[in-house]
Amino acid sequence: MNKVIDVNAADWQTAVIQQSHKTPIVVDFWAPWCGPCRMLGPILERLVNEPSSTFVLAKLNTDQNQQIAMQYSIQGIPAVKAFVNGRVVNEFVGALPESQVRSFIQQLPSASGKPASKKPVAQKAATGTPAARLQQARTLLGQGKGCSAKIQLDGLTDAAAVKLMPLAAFLCAMGKGGGNDDLAITYEQVARALNKPDYPTGLYKLLTILNQDRGYRNGEAYKVAMGLFELLGDGHELVIAYKPLVGN
Repeated sequence: MNKVIDVNAADWQTAVIQQSHKTPIVVDFWAPWCGPCRMLGPILERLVNEPSSTFVLAKLNTDQNQQIAMQYSIQGIPAVKAFVNGRVVNEFVGALPESQVRSFIQQLPSASGKPASKKPVAQKAATGTPAARLQQARTLLGQGKGCSAKIQLDGLTDAAAVKLMPLAAFLCAMGKGGGNDDLAITYEQVARALNKPDYPTGLYKLLTILNQDRGYRNGEAYKVAMGLFELLGDGHELVIAYKPLVGN
């Protein structure tokens, strides 16, 4: 079986969605003009060709398949989404180092081999009472699984869920697309710290963003910090130390 395939809108359903019930499909959303894409592509191809590899790499040119890119809310490339059993189970944006990409691959679940469900993904993935889903999201966030936590939090209107969602979204994206400026690098450092999890470093870096550049994307840093405070709880020593510095 070919471990690296080019896919398009015509064969998307069979090559990605249906095939993901047999083996995990990692989709690389890229474009020829994208410099970071040329950095990430060889890493993915090297990992998929390792003897122990259990996934298929599907490469989709977003310039030629804009409808698919829009369907999956691709706003920046390179973007990688892993499909298992017909749905996205994890994703990231940007040209991450090989160690992080390898960790991403190693955390993929196995395909079940079951036929595709006709139910919408959200109904299949997020089950249980709101309280149970919120608790599950907390557990997933503590494990650094932002994308899975997002699924559990989607549609919840509880105040705690609203605070946790920006944190889940940030962890799911794992940074902001591989930018080279100091702020983008700091965001990547935050994402890496929170995924370990190394909360002291993550909070320190968030505070650095807020203090150094309050006029640029500080809204995101603030919301991520509030989500982390909600996850840890008011009695946690880090919350006691950092919340007065960040503000309410």
